Amino acid sequence: MTRRLGLRIGRWLKDRLLSSGRAVCELFYPRICTVCGESLMKGEVYLCTACLADFPFSDQAYAIQEDVLLNFDAAYRPEKLFSLFYYNKFSPYKNLIYRIKYRSHRSLGIYLGRLLGEKIKNECEADCIIPVPLHPKREKERGFNQAREIACGMAETIGVDIYDDVLFRVRNNASQTGKNASERLKNVEHIFELRNPAKITGKKVLLVDDVITTGATIGACLQVLAQAGNVRFSLGCLAQTV
Repeated sequence: MTRRLGLRIGRWLKDRLLSSGRAVCELFYPRICTVCGESLMKGEVYLCTACLADFPFSDQAYAIQEDVLLNFDAAYRPEKLFSLFYYNKFSPYKNLIYRIKYRSHRSLGIYLGRLLGEKIKNECEADCIIPVPLHPKREKERGFNQAREIACGMAETIGVDIYDDVLFRVRNNASQTGKNASERLKNVEHIFELRNPAKITGKKVLLVDDVITTGATIGACLQVLAQAGNVRFSLGCLAQTV
């Protein structure tokens, strides 16, 4: 009886300390909306109610634009492309991507991945999820791979495994930012390598990245993954540019 009472008191003290710690942190570092910068109210997570209400959700599954389709050979053309929202560089919602990639906001990536997973779980028929890999050097510098954090959130809600041991980035290419379509295609030549191909032979693979613009990086991934044979592809991303 005494031991049980002690455990209860210990849990109560722990909860009080954690609650007090959060209160102090929020006093000096208030939680703010990732989009508009306003203070978050109790129960709000990452986005305030107003920004969540105006969230630019994309269609459930949309046709890939023809200029993007040109990057995908018929042998590995994806059957479906899923995204959470439309990306516009003039929109404040671009802050979501910026904070994940450049402010090390890993938990935001997982949170948005869960939202995307919930959105598509009835439409997605994937056997596994493969996040677009970073080169080890870049991942070490950043501390994580944003595509994998998104994939983790999606895997939780869709209920499939993440395969990290199939697709590898073997060349540390320059960033795609600021490059035109032809430069992007050139920049991703021979940067990925397939390993353990038998794991995905005959499988439905959901390839995940943060943003899809021209589709050059995704196309390079698909071309390599298709070498496993009889693979069906779909794509998942947080945002597609418009």
